[in-house]
Amino acid sequence: MTRLEGMAVGWGGLIASIGLLIGAERGDLTRAVAVAAAFLFGGFLAGVRAENLRPLHAALAAVAAYAFHAMFVVSGHLTSVLGGPSSPSFVPGATRTWVLTAFMGLVAAMIGGGIATTWLRPQRDGRRRQGDSRS
Repeated sequence: MTRLEGMAVGWGGLIASIGLLIGAERGDLTRAVAVAAAFLFGGFLAGVRAENLRPLHAALAAVAAYAFHAMFVVSGHLTSVLGGPSSPSFVPGATRTWVLTAFMGLVAAMIGGGIATTWLRPQRDGRRRQGDSRS
């Protein structure tokens, strides 16, 4: 993995982890919507930044999102111990719901990476893009 692709995974994972933080202490529906939207966007951004294998980079961004989330939860626990507000839990809700949400997030991230692949595919009909034409 090149440095640029590592950055793609990092940025996509960071964006996706925001969805995990937003949905951490909410109901199942709110958590599902937040995770789906954030992972879709994070996977799309990872796919846009990657040079090739965009859905794979989007899937790696989904994994990175949980690593970032774990760091946020550990930081939150440390803050809580020092007298701050309570921290979010790493596994909110029932384990089955958490696993389904994690799987849905992975699928959403890969869909985002697929959208980036489709969007960034070069034109095949030989015509130049409208913004590229110079008279």
